[in-house]
Amino acid sequence: LICLMMFVAGVVHAQEILPNDIVINEMLFNPEKNGFDYVECYNKSAKQIHLNSLMIGNGSSVRPLTKDSLIIAAHSFFVLTADKQWLTTRYNIPLTVAVCQVSSFPSFPDDEGTIVLLRRSDTIEIDKVAYSSKWHFEMIQQQEGVALERISPDFASQDKNNWTSASESSGYGTPGSTNSQFRADAISDKEVSVLPTVFSPDNDGQNDFAQVSIPSAEPGSVANAIVYNTLGRQVRYLIKNAVLGINNRFTWDGYDDRSKKLPTGIYIIVIQVFDTKGSVRRSKKCVVLNAQKT
Repeated sequence: LICLMMFVAGVVHAQEILPNDIVINEMLFNPEKNGFDYVECYNKSAKQIHLNSLMIGNGSSVRPLTKDSLIIAAHSFFVLTADKQWLTTRYNIPLTVAVCQVSSFPSFPDDEGTIVLLRRSDTIEIDKVAYSSKWHFEMIQQQEGVALERISPDFASQDKNNWTSASESSGYGTPGSTNSQFRADAISDKEVSVLPTVFSPDNDGQNDFAQVSIPSAEPGSVANAIVYNTLGRQVRYLIKNAVLGINNRFTWDGYDDRSKKLPTGIYIIVIQVFDTKGSVRRSKKCVVLNAQKT
């Protein structure tokens, strides 16, 4: 196991890692020719952690990250890979980021698979993502070398709406840096919201999708969301009988139900939330699709 220290070291005392302290934040499982897989993780906790207290797996095999007592600071990134030389040559990784080359790095299939972080002492799951290549931005036809980025570390790892392709302008990957598709506005509100109000699905890392946020609902509530054009015609059944949780986010990529790109224009998203008592809460939100750049 070879680790490249690329961060400021100090005398610190690491704390026990708990589930969701660290999240899987970016993953490349279908690298370009002569490239290698990588997994970026983010320490979202206020703790300082030892990398040697973690393992990575694919659902069938696991590997310890390192034997060295390397410390990861709170609210910082680290990257795991099969080949650190390739990674640091291919991407502009900040010097403050730890990059670990893991011996016998688990294999991650190109179509779908599982990435799991485990606590080494007792194999408790810290974070897990059962990913799919279908989570990529729909307009990307060649997925080789394109990483999947997490939109927000605060929302569920297994929520497919919390993942999308790294932008073209970022080089299709941002290991060790803030994700190109990170959304600071991806925060639950007290009311139903759609942000941004103008989006352009061209994968440039700037407002590539609209995100529908539905606030906390009582257990058992379900939601529907339908997108209409200005003629009142249904173009996309975005959400159908979705069971709601505490924070609920759904993304619209500007495509219709037949996976065809829609033209520039104003669209209306009609959201209905049904509770267990039979009450219905309705909301209409307008959003502008700018398809000219595509």
